[in-house]
Amino acid sequence: MKSKVELLAPAGSWEALEAVIKAGADAVYFSEKRFGMRQHGAWLNFGDREITDVISYAHERGVKAYLTLNNLLTGDEIDSLEKDLLALTDNPPDALIIQDLGLLQLLQKLDPGIPIHASTMMNIHHAQAAQFLKRQGITRIITSRDISLDDARELGRIAGLEVEYFLHGDMCISIGSQCLHSGISTGLSANRGKCLKSCRWAWSLMDRERDKVLASVDEQYLLALRDICLYHQLPQMVTGGIASLKIEGRARPGEYLAPIVKAYREAIDRYYANPAAYTTDFNALKDLRGQTIREIGTSHALSQPGKGAVGLSGEREPRFFSIAVEEKPCAEEYLPQATTTGSTNKPGLSVRCGNMQAAKAVLEAGADHIYIGGESFQSAQQNNWQPHEMADFIQQCREAGVRAGIVTPRITTDREFFELESLLEMLEQTPPHSYLVSNIGAVEWMQSHTNVPLHGDFSLNLWNGKAVEMLRQSGMESITAGLELDLVQLQNLASHSPLPVECMVHGALPSMLLEYCPIGVHMSGTTRQDPCPGPCKQRSYALRSRADQLHWLETDQYCRNHLFMAKDLCMIDHLDRLQHPNIKRLRIEGVLYETDYLCTLVRLYRQAIEGAQKLQQELEQGAPRTLSIGAYGNTLEAISEPCKELPTDLLIQYS
Repeated sequence: MKSKVELLAPAGSWEALEAVIKAGADAVYFSEKRFGMRQHGAWLNFGDREITDVISYAHERGVKAYLTLNNLLTGDEIDSLEKDLLALTDNPPDALIIQDLGLLQLLQKLDPGIPIHASTMMNIHHAQAAQFLKRQGITRIITSRDISLDDARELGRIAGLEVEYFLHGDMCISIGSQCLHSGISTGLSANRGKCLKSCRWAWSLMDRERDKVLASVDEQYLLALRDICLYHQLPQMVTGGIASLKIEGRARPGEYLAPIVKAYREAIDRYYANPAAYTTDFNALKDLRGQTIREIGTSHALSQPGKGAVGLSGEREPRFFSIAVEEKPCAEEYLPQATTTGSTNKPGLSVRCGNMQAAKAVLEAGADHIYIGGESFQSAQQNNWQPHEMADFIQQCREAGVRAGIVTPRITTDREFFELESLLEMLEQTPPHSYLVSNIGAVEWMQSHTNVPLHGDFSLNLWNGKAVEMLRQSGMESITAGLELDLVQLQNLASHSPLPVECMVHGALPSMLLEYCPIGVHMSGTTRQDPCPGPCKQRSYALRSRADQLHWLETDQYCRNHLFMAKDLCMIDHLDRLQHPNIKRLRIEGVLYETDYLCTLVRLYRQAIEGAQKLQQELEQGAPRTLSIGAYGNTLEAISEPCKELPTDLLIQYS
């Protein structure tokens, strides 16, 4: 018989650690206070001097101990970790769980001899990404929460890596590391354990053109994903080649976790003892259902989640960290004290376009670098990108001395790679100047399929120079800075990046990326796995928060939903804050803009780069949404000890 599957439990406190080990966990995962993904209060996680004691306590009882260091980190924070990592070699954990590529690069340099596991926040959807990480020394993949059990098995088999899969507990509805809402609006980043949980807000599903509530979804919790519970599917989990079954709940007390661990321990042992005679203990499942704080479901494990996947009423939500948060207005008073390098560098202007008409107009308007391709949004009735038109446009750009880049999808699975291969073949005689890649799987795949330079897009969440260096070694030639960076951290990234940096200055900012489709679920009762009638093509949608802010909601050709921030980023009167010798391009994210307005943006930002001032008022005329300074208006919440207690029921509205 194959080696027994591991039952992995969370330990956010000594009380929880003792309880889950006594209940039968094979392994525990835990965090040091500064660098874990649950930072909801000073009571949670362990001090640096306790780490060795936690490891010893687990090992003395025959239990493995995995230390999570799975935040995104600034350059200074990574540097501060070096001493701590070396100190672990005296009594090492059984693995480190990480998200940040810069930390992975540091671990390669230090070589502490500790296995490294890739956090679910590394956004692993495909074997290409797993193979990239395997080459970098990763030994286990914790898959993205939104892939099926079958897909998780397959990527582990192809890559030859252990796979860890979520078995029970809290789940996020957004694709891992692609929820930027809390970080952009407040500086409390979901990628740094400080999320204000906007997915748990009450939302209204709106026809944004008619300002009408749709499908009677008015102030309901339509993104509040139920907890996962795969107790009934345990034989599928055990027999599917999954190495570790993970219970989520790092902020839960031991008295809550112990019965859950005990139930799964007994079921796993009973299955291994006599597989042929095994049946689900439905009394135990009933107890689990009663024990779980939220309602339960199977999430993405078996099929695409439908209407029953979320707790619409919100009645069983244990805590609301916020009700609604409005993004900061676009005004000087909301920007932190000026930080400039005194650089006189005049950066180029890049523009991402949503259709070929806009791209051709922007070429005439004077952009230096134009991005085309990628996702097409259905409610905007954007034309799908045609390879022959793209080839003609690339040639026009070359003749005009303008650089053309091709956008690749933010998430890449078998379908996206098949389509990319076809596109590369069609553009072989007229290649673009660059391909924008958005995830490490695409980096791995593109390396072996093209010699065209690669540009790392914002969804790679690049926060520090070490992360950029790892991608430089993998063939990257330029990058877009992470969208949650404040002005100070953007300057720091630019100063330490071995590659040229592009930063966003205007446009619709991503809030969440969802495999779940609230439009299909509520408008037609369907998912992508059903014969869907395509309600996403029939009108324009938005989600309205209790702060009375409309967040545009768009569906792409892959049936993924893109939720946008309520306000568009605008830095036109503050470009001096973005001056740095290594910030080579300023980018307009124009996929949701009408062609005429996009050309106006290009003209005005051209003037601003040349030194013109006070252009915002002119720019506001014709703007589809109000304007914001985005994350540039934040002062990034530092990772520190002790953690601050995150707020409850926070509502921020600016006058």
